[in-house]
Amino acid sequence: MLRAFIIILAVVAALISMSMLASRGGHESYDAEYFSPGPVIGILKGLSEDELEGREIGTPGAARAREMITARMSAMEMLSIGAGYEHPFSVPIIPRNQEEAAEERPPLEGVNLIGAVQGSAGSDRIIVVTAHYDHVGIRDGEIYNGADDNASGVATALALAQHLSRSRNQPKHTFLFVFPDGEEHGLSGARGLLADPPLPVDTLAFNLNFDMLARADNGQLWASGAHHMPALLPLIEEVAAEAPIDLRSGYDGSDEAQDDWTTQSDHAVFYRNQIPHLYLGVEDHPDYHQPTDDFENIDQDTFLRNVDTAIMVAKAIDDQLEELLGLPPLEAPVEN
Repeated sequence: MLRAFIIILAVVAALISMSMLASRGGHESYDAEYFSPGPVIGILKGLSEDELEGREIGTPGAARAREMITARMSAMEMLSIGAGYEHPFSVPIIPRNQEEAAEERPPLEGVNLIGAVQGSAGSDRIIVVTAHYDHVGIRDGEIYNGADDNASGVATALALAQHLSRSRNQPKHTFLFVFPDGEEHGLSGARGLLADPPLPVDTLAFNLNFDMLARADNGQLWASGAHHMPALLPLIEEVAAEAPIDLRSGYDGSDEAQDDWTTQSDHAVFYRNQIPHLYLGVEDHPDYHQPTDDFENIDQDTFLRNVDTAIMVAKAIDDQLEELLGLPPLEAPVEN
């Protein structure tokens, strides 16, 4: 009896171990509702490979990341703005101290990736989705792959774009997808975007920023921004009631016990330009900005739940944009 009991325990332990391995860095188990998991996991893993050497701005690894992302954009026939998806920029380097401020330093040069999904309502109000593709590169001989930060955000944005690109899911408003370079260097890509926008700034009605959506080790995904736009709170609560993850509002200055993420990622540039924003991300974890932020440390089940939730948030913003902005509702398009 004791031997049989030990065997049963061993089998149970093996099954639990297999389940954990399948979820963390292996096969996903969550049945995604709004997207196909395979390509999303593929881009997450691909952008996190050592061969991209941490995707730091201005490096060959960043160029390879752009090739990978633009291939997906092209495959889903995302609209280009101007001559193509690549939009080079040049911005002044923000000094970190007085010594740097006294130095004459050349501007920082990088390449943003920009594409669009056309809306159906004929509105000139555009929803800008941002997800930076750069990371911090190589430090002391170690590659910082940035799987969560921010290969996960790029994969999420591409999943949203793929969903909206299907005719049955066409949004009311045009979605402009921007993959900024240089977020890790003073939000340089977002600064370059608004310094030389591909479309009139007054048409950029809202920014939805994805930055670090993979880990959520405590099962929580955070929506930051409602403190600055209270009309967002009912929307967040509405999505949270149906979301496959624990979606919460905060980290936006509303709670002194929490950090304020308002200026911590690319959405800060929109905020400073009086463009409403919502930032989706997870709390810091032990692998944040460490060489251990690898694909193998991501729980795929949790990540896929976060992607579905992010798509739900984006669709809700599209549906409620005029209400959020305090404007009259859009008129239904006239059918021929």
